[in-house]
Amino acid sequence: MLRRLLLDSSADPRDRFAGCMLLLYGQRLSHTVALTVQDITTVNDQVAVTLGRGPILLPEPLGAIARELRDAAAASDRAWLFAGRIAGRHLTAERVRVRLKAYGITRRQGRQGALLALAAKLPAAILAERIGIYPARAAQWVRAAGATYDDYVTLRTS
Repeated sequence: MLRRLLLDSSADPRDRFAGCMLLLYGQRLSHTVALTVQDITTVNDQVAVTLGRGPILLPEPLGAIARELRDAAAASDRAWLFAGRIAGRHLTAERVRVRLKAYGITRRQGRQGALLALAAKLPAAILAERIGIYPARAAQWVRAAGATYDDYVTLRTS
């Protein structure tokens, strides 16, 4: 599913970006649709998104998709990356959920898989800070993934 979202340039960039944010970063659709042009930035020539505290560098081709959404929204003088039909409002999470279902993506399974993968590699405090979830919830995900802080230190030093 992720490969299709990243490589299928015929798909709507909003669907591609929302699906990737769900599958890679475990983002709630309600948070993704509320992203604005200011949430997509460039850091050292690499595209980044701000989900929690500080920007997260996006791998390519996801960075290109994010840049395309940001530039299209800015050119249309819109603040939202996922502009809705009503002026000044963004798409609803439910609308995006239905659109992603056409790709075989369900929000619960996609989000849980992403959070488990991230929790296996990051300590709870960093996970919470970077992707914008509550620290207690991040700690639950880290426990569910069976990770320890020692695992993180090993990953960072190897």
